[in-house]
Amino acid sequence: MLPTLRLLFTLSGAAGLGLQLAWTRMLSLGLGQEIPATFGVLTTFFGGLAGGAWWWHRQRDDPRAQALRCAGLEGLIGSWALLSAWLIPMASEASWQALGPAPSQAIHWLACLLLPGLTLLPATLAMGATLPAIEHLASQLHPTNSHRQIGPLYAANTFGAVLGVGLAILWIQPTLGLPNSVKIFAGGNLLCALVLAAIGLARKSDTTPAPSSRTPRPAPAPRRAAPASSGTRSLSRLGLLLWTTGLVGIGYELLATRLLSQVLEDTVFTYAAILSLYLIGTAIGAALQNRLAPDPAHAAPRLLVALAATLALAGWTFPITGALNELLRGLMGNGTLASILAEFGVAASVMTLPSVVMGLLFGTLATGARVSPMGLARGVAWNLTGAALAPIVVGLGLLPALGSRWTLCILGTAYLALLGLLSLQKRQWIGVIGVAVALFTVPKSLHLQQPPPGSQILHLVEGPSDTVTVVRQPDGNRILRTNNRFTMGGTASAIAERRHGHLPLLFHPDPRRALFLGVGTGISFASLGTHPGLIADGVELVPEVADLQAAFAPQNDHGAQLRLHVADARRFVRGSNARYDVVIADLFHPARDGAAGLYTREHFVAIRQRLADGGLFCQWLPLFQLDLATLRSITATFLSVFPDAQALLLRFNADTPVLGLVGGTGPLRVDPAVLAQRVSNPELRDALKPLALADIWPVAGCWFADAPWLRDLAGDARINTDANPVVLFEAPRTLTRFPMPGHRLLGQLLDRPRPVPSTLFTGVFPEWRQRFDEYLAARDAYLRGVIAEVDGDGIRAEQGFWASLRLSRDFTSGYAQLVSRATAQARTDPEKARRILDELTTARPDLKVAAELRRRLGL
Repeated sequence: MLPTLRLLFTLSGAAGLGLQLAWTRMLSLGLGQEIPATFGVLTTFFGGLAGGAWWWHRQRDDPRAQALRCAGLEGLIGSWALLSAWLIPMASEASWQALGPAPSQAIHWLACLLLPGLTLLPATLAMGATLPAIEHLASQLHPTNSHRQIGPLYAANTFGAVLGVGLAILWIQPTLGLPNSVKIFAGGNLLCALVLAAIGLARKSDTTPAPSSRTPRPAPAPRRAAPASSGTRSLSRLGLLLWTTGLVGIGYELLATRLLSQVLEDTVFTYAAILSLYLIGTAIGAALQNRLAPDPAHAAPRLLVALAATLALAGWTFPITGALNELLRGLMGNGTLASILAEFGVAASVMTLPSVVMGLLFGTLATGARVSPMGLARGVAWNLTGAALAPIVVGLGLLPALGSRWTLCILGTAYLALLGLLSLQKRQWIGVIGVAVALFTVPKSLHLQQPPPGSQILHLVEGPSDTVTVVRQPDGNRILRTNNRFTMGGTASAIAERRHGHLPLLFHPDPRRALFLGVGTGISFASLGTHPGLIADGVELVPEVADLQAAFAPQNDHGAQLRLHVADARRFVRGSNARYDVVIADLFHPARDGAAGLYTREHFVAIRQRLADGGLFCQWLPLFQLDLATLRSITATFLSVFPDAQALLLRFNADTPVLGLVGGTGPLRVDPAVLAQRVSNPELRDALKPLALADIWPVAGCWFADAPWLRDLAGDARINTDANPVVLFEAPRTLTRFPMPGHRLLGQLLDRPRPVPSTLFTGVFPEWRQRFDEYLAARDAYLRGVIAEVDGDGIRAEQGFWASLRLSRDFTSGYAQLVSRATAQARTDPEKARRILDELTTARPDLKVAAELRRRLGL
């Protein structure tokens, strides 16, 4: 029966981890991506496991009843999991209405602890009881080696958890979605319940194991006492050992995940790789426990020192993980699988050794608990209680208060401090001192923030979820970076960032209230303050980003009519009762874990419900961070909510092209006369002129595509929903070693035939329509020119610029590009520069720049 039980426990581990991943994702969509929500789910999950183990402490029966009890536990997990697929969305909906858009911290924390508890508690209680229950059953079926069952069973369960991670992230969730993932893994628990019930029903009700034709040789039993003196004091020490190692073990996993996100891509696959390695290591350690650490009294001190040493080694390894990542990605080649394998290798360098020793230590201490009056169930409960507190103690306490380096030092020191509870020989203290020195001399740059060459970090804040820096570049401009990977704007790109706010507002005839999602540096959000009579709310997820707004003054200065809220954008929209004329969603990197929820149908529906009559919503999309498949999926999702959507181009550039999807409560209609009046408003004109938006043609000319063209682009692409987060799993493909440049995607869009809009602009005369058609044709020719320039094809680039000049007298960007080329060539090829300037003067005599430049250069 032992192989059968281990196989069942492997299946139970796969189902349990698969359920945990699905539940965490579903609850984060409901509660938000803020720290109370993220840590609240972890805390209540581990707390439920601890409660289940504690409750099982006194459950003792004969093998038949024990097998039936185990079947009941697995059946409860599976049944409640099936119910949770319906219960979690319903509870999330209720929380949005109860909390509102901006609840107090105390109320938010309470909700984030209660909601997961109410929706998951019965299942997590049953999960927590399974290890002591299965171990007790295995011990009854094989009493001669009863004390040797913990390590193998825990290893089997943890290896099953690794299998669950792989199945969930690589196949089930991307293919079938989150609710179906819950149902499939719940089916695994129900299958375990059926087999265990069959085992129980097949046995007689007694306390004697089945007779065997051969009596095995009893294995040597470990010392009866835990690694301390006997009695109540011994149990207290053992409980403290289990509690502390649970807290520190999960604390290190949280810290390592944070640090690795600074050098890896921080996608759903990144987290899966880190979690899998952590589980693999603990499984290997638990499997080796009977061989390497059979006696708790002798093994525990050595393992504690070894764990502290592996954390010190990891502290010295973390600073080189960036270089290791580049090396492995170069060796692995291109492609999504190669990127995942490279991330797996990097994570292994800092996760493998600590997790293996953690598995050994847990098996050792659990064995000590089993042979002591404490019992295995209470020992597991102590360990899980510490794990439940790790997100709060480490994530909310140590990391933001002391930073990564000192947090690692404290975690390693905690292992060494536990040696005071145990008997340690004098010569062993030399090793302890050496490990302590290694811990406290880890590099100060453990935060892993590497500014670009020639740049300087002005501000560095390590928060609970993100590390945020303000970097001063060699030219004096400042940029905002999160997690060493994502640039969220800066003063050098202030003109482009202000267009994010102005363009959607200009396409509304009279905006009075606006909502801006994703404030970042605050430069885009501040542009809303220049529109007369407008009141706006801005939402920023990361508190550390909001705290660093002053670093980007004066570019982001604004008045009291603009209010900044630190909140999750999805939850803010769902919880608000306000109505907005314009809602603007800034650039969200779709591959970053958590950002895909901002592109779901449910989120777009919630935004539409917040629009006032005639209101419009603009979702900016970074084409330089997308591939065609992901763009098609987001477009299909947007059209499912805004069927009359239109598309805008933010700027006429090719290096970082941005597309805006615009939809509203009805078809978008723009009166050119009203638009001309808006851009010529004296109160607004001074803000628009530096952005080249103070004339009607550059604003109207940002139009790119209508709804029929977008529907043709979307085709049969899958819609991104909360239940089926397609973008979550598709977008990371853009983060391969050699991603498709953004200008290539823009080129693909330009190559698709696009008719001129027939219904967007109202009340226009044929002459206006002709000028608009000419402007769009010139713009497209110009864009093909800048795409060719990025590709290094100077001849095709010039051809595009000249074509744009000839196609429209209102489009002057090609003229400006050719003037710049003539200026650059004046020293190296003055004859060519003179020829360009002469042709420009002939083609556009009304524009005096070329003639003046030729005179000034003496050509």
